[in-house]
Amino acid sequence: MKTLIMDTATNFLIVGLIDNKKEAIVTRIGKNDNAAYLVNKIDEVLKNNNTTIDEIDEIIVGIGPGSYTGIRVSVVVAKTLAYSKGIKLKQISSIALLTSGYNFLVYGAIDARRNHYFAGKYLEGKEIVKDSYINKEVLEQLSNVIILNEETIKLNLNKISENARLVEDTFSLEPNYLRKTEAERNYDKINEKR
Repeated sequence: MKTLIMDTATNFLIVGLIDNKKEAIVTRIGKNDNAAYLVNKIDEVLKNNNTTIDEIDEIIVGIGPGSYTGIRVSVVVAKTLAYSKGIKLKQISSIALLTSGYNFLVYGAIDARRNHYFAGKYLEGKEIVKDSYINKEVLEQLSNVIILNEETIKLNLNKISENARLVEDTFSLEPNYLRKTEAERNYDKINEKR
């Protein structure tokens, strides 16, 4: 069984491969430009492990919350590969994915800017408290908070695989944004004034 895993919810692009429980990971620290590198990193992890996309049995994608463009890119790539190659597709919270390597209860948090965070409570990739969009003051009241970045992200690909959920209809998979985009908020403000 070969599983391809990808996440671009933060500036830390992650592509992993599980080949019969053996884990391989390639990463890249970006600056909101991971869309240009995701396919190359998929190719890299496959080549490094003498595997082709035709040998992949399932794809797991982090669906957010996180960077609007980042999660959109990885979801589109995962859906396209799954559909075009007939590969089983699974989804997982990006926070679950990014905290899967911690072996204790953590509140993973992704900076959502403007004193807000996307946060969820997990134990080895298993959801304890659902992801939410919270302000910094609320986050500061929580215990075992890990602000997720390239230094604090810990991965366990096998835990990710255990906790991912099957996507029944590839076309229906949507990123988990948890909030409106800035463009949508500005549009709503304009329409409120009319």
